[in-house]
Amino acid sequence: WIGMRNEELQDLFKGYKVRNAKNAYGPGGHRGLALLRFDSSAMGFLEAERLHKHFINERRGRAEWESHRARMFSMGKRVLYGYLASKEDMDFFNRHSK
Repeated sequence: WIGMRNEELQDLFKGYKVRNAKNAYGPGGHRGLALLRFDSSAMGFLEAERLHKHFINERRGRAEWESHRARMFSMGKRVLYGYLASKEDMDFFNRHSK
């Protein structure tokens, strides 16, 4: 799987005020990680938190990502997980996106 292009991610989440998207690629291709960035303001944080809550309500938040990481629904459609990144998450993403 080659992952979603940045534009595809932004389009998929157009109901949120996403500033930009970035995918993690390594020597073997897409690493299965992407980052959505929001404005560094109170409003940006609230938008990020709103998206975070959406994933929790869909049962596709951090806990689900860490517990089973199912990659496909039964109909062959990819599963996207999402959560509000911590500093450690950002460090990991930056190390693995070069």
